[in-house]
Amino acid sequence: MISEQEKRNTLNKMSDLEYQKNDTEMMRYRVNGLSHKLGLLGIAFATLASFFCLNSMNPNNINVLIMIGINIAILLLGFLFCENSKNYSKRGSISLIVLGGVSAASMFYIPVILLANYSTYVTQYNIVNDATKTQDEINAAKKVLEAAKLNLGETITSYYDGNTAVAFLGHDGNVRAIFAMIFFAAGAALFIAAGVIGYLRSMKLSRYLDSIKVKD
Repeated sequence: MISEQEKRNTLNKMSDLEYQKNDTEMMRYRVNGLSHKLGLLGIAFATLASFFCLNSMNPNNINVLIMIGINIAILLLGFLFCENSKNYSKRGSISLIVLGGVSAASMFYIPVILLANYSTYVTQYNIVNDATKTQDEINAAKKVLEAAKLNLGETITSYYDGNTAVAFLGHDGNVRAIFAMIFFAAGAALFIAAGVIGYLRSMKLSRYLDSIKVKD
């Protein structure tokens, strides 16, 4: 004879299975809103990171053009992949993960250039304005200073040229670079999370649809 507890356990298992079935069935009529929202947030963070980079670099530098191209690609492809993932597309979800990789790699591009050149610029600037240095040392420092300046925007260098007005993002290139890295990392994490969730959900729906076909 089946005990009362066994009956309850059986009913609970049936309830859980029925709930999972109904939940999966509802996926046929609902979009994958979570992946879509996470992907859009990823685009926002990646764009914000690009803004920090572009606002800090010399506009005549080739790296700026490359950064603009990367940002445009993230914007256009990001929206496309978000829409695909919204409709439980496996390819769209995988593409979001790849986009997360691109955003993560961007952390080590412009921000690293900015960190290196700003540190060099400040060091050589201090040498040039150091009264204890010889003229030869000052002349050598000026050359390195000008080379570093080619990678820095006026939003940073104008402060050292006598314009002490506070820039919108501040004049410290290290702070700007660190913020850009943080935003790129956040964008990458959101893209990857959106892609993984989208892929898992698309696989779940695909298996459910296949089971329906088998029964039919």
